[in-house]
Amino acid sequence: MRGRSEAGFTLVELIMVLVILGILLALALPSYLAARRNAYFAEAAERLQEMREFAWSFYVEKQTFDGFSAALPPTENWDFSYPSCGGTTCQMVATGRSGTRVEGATVTVTLSGDGTSTVSSSGF
Repeated sequence: MRGRSEAGFTLVELIMVLVILGILLALALPSYLAARRNAYFAEAAERLQEMREFAWSFYVEKQTFDGFSAALPPTENWDFSYPSCGGTTCQMVATGRSGTRVEGATVTVTLSGDGTSTVSSSGF
């Protein structure tokens, strides 16, 4: 019986390496996707927080949200609007831009005249 003189990996060894890499990918991918989703949400929430502060300053000065508007430009992923600002409540919405990974997602902040706010999201 002759000894093996060629150096290299066998097919079984290569398949085992691919299986191990597949397992590692399967374990890491959900964490990566969750981190990316959280980053998109944080981007919208940060801008909405700025809008909330502008709205609150307006309310403190005027004692109403009637007439409030602030021009914050859209980001790469989000468009911002005030669909309902009047009286003692103001609703600010970030909507995922068409053609981005957050298309169809929304983040909404509702600010009340007593200073409390609620945040809700959908489409993530």
